[in-house]
Amino acid sequence: MSILIQFFAFFGFTFVSLQYLQGVRGYSPLLAALAVLPLTAAMMPASRGTSALVSRFGARAVCVTGLLLVAAGLAIISRVGTGTPYWLLLAGLIPLGIGMGAAMTPATAAITEALPPAQQGVGSALNDLSREVGGALGTAVLGSVVTAVYRSSLRLPGVPAPLAHQAQQSFAIAIHAGGPVGSHARAAFVDGIHAGLLYAAAAAVLAAIAVATLLSRDAKIRQPRSADILGLDRAAV
Repeated sequence: MSILIQFFAFFGFTFVSLQYLQGVRGYSPLLAALAVLPLTAAMMPASRGTSALVSRFGARAVCVTGLLLVAAGLAIISRVGTGTPYWLLLAGLIPLGIGMGAAMTPATAAITEALPPAQQGVGSALNDLSREVGGALGTAVLGSVVTAVYRSSLRLPGVPAPLAHQAQQSFAIAIHAGGPVGSHARAAFVDGIHAGLLYAAAAAVLAAIAVATLLSRDAKIRQPRSADILGLDRAAV
């Protein structure tokens, strides 16, 4: 569940945040990608240091803390607006990246270590399935929430009905229309971002509660042994 929710939040965030950066803030695709790089910069060292943290505090504590950091990062980013300075987005990207890095390793280890060495291929497949399903659900659910709130929030008084209808159906059409239509569309899309990311943050909190309840307090990340590697190879064959 932890892996599924992490990728639910991550893919959903990626899907809506890049639209926000390009459509609301006017970034180019390249600049939008560079703007979210701090998330990766925070995730990589956090992931590498997780094994030592798990050895000291246990997998449950590290995974729960990571999920709560994910929720905190999403909640911070949900406060962005049409004229928000970049530092607010950065303030959310850092805990989001650290949380993803901290929660992912013990969650993955919990899946693979729940099975004997000969069935490690099954554990790996289950881990991959959780990631793919979580990513697909995150994109679909959060995208739908943002779209629904955008359409309900968009008000275009005095705008011809055909244009107003097109603007409600497509954020891209609305911002390309420019003028008052574009301004109202950006504000409505920001309302959608607020709702969508708060849903993702709530999902991360629920996952943290589930992990705190179900994962053993003394669970550790076991270093792979040669027998495990051979077992994985046999399962893959």
